[in-house]
Amino acid sequence: MADGIELQQKNQEGKVLIQDDVFGIFNDYLRPGSSVSAAQTAAAISRLAPTPGEGQKMTDVDEGFFFELWGSVIAVAEQIPRDHPAQDKLVKAIRELTLLPKSGSGAWESSLWADLPVFSLVSREYLNGPRQSAVEEEQARIYESWIRFHAFCAKLMGAGVIYYINQPIWMLRAALEEEHAPRSAEWDCSLATAAMYVEYAGPILVESLAANPKPDLSDELRRIFRPGSLFRGGSGLVPERWAFWIKRFNEEAENANTEEAKETALRAARLMQVWAEKRLQNKDDD
Repeated sequence: MADGIELQQKNQEGKVLIQDDVFGIFNDYLRPGSSVSAAQTAAAISRLAPTPGEGQKMTDVDEGFFFELWGSVIAVAEQIPRDHPAQDKLVKAIRELTLLPKSGSGAWESSLWADLPVFSLVSREYLNGPRQSAVEEEQARIYESWIRFHAFCAKLMGAGVIYYINQPIWMLRAALEEEHAPRSAEWDCSLATAAMYVEYAGPILVESLAANPKPDLSDELRRIFRPGSLFRGGSGLVPERWAFWIKRFNEEAENANTEEAKETALRAARLMQVWAEKRLQNKDDD
């Protein structure tokens, strides 16, 4: 595939990353000059869903199909640079999938395809931190794949396809509310991952904050959205936390290992500051 994108169906060890049918669909759709539309791609994906047998409902479809499907989609996203047009095309295809006419229910009574059945569960498997390798080159690839995955999720949020508020809070907390060893590849990865949610989902986050600056959280949500060890404020998405993140992005940019990571952090801080001035400080004037 031209423009530096060539999807790999298997990894170097021969493990299948992308299922055959899914690979064929996205390989055709994402190639340069492809005439296949996002809507056509979404329709092709929808046709992969197994048809219920006689006497069955769509709710009886094995959830394993959805785990394999989203695992393949994520494997595609991990192979596309975060700022490459192909990742935006991937997001458009998933958005088109949610717009298809309702065709029954998928796993656990979720709607096909508007609810993207099981996608949130598959995503959660990618939230515990990138795996570690003793091989430096392999570790660099792992970190880049991790950042690309979160850029994809942030773009889905920005496009209104998903709203997983836990993901940006967790990634920003991990990067900005905990101590890190400065000037390391691991630190750059954490900083860049947090910045992806600012870059691509920031407007959604700040509007949510402006609409509800004092969220009434249950005990469970307070636990889930609890602050890290460096932040002394409240849980959830609150103005003082937003301001703390701006401060920390600016501070930790100086501890970045590369100029790219530094610029990414400073850009995130500036974006957040501008949005805060427009949507938070002047909220009473709206």
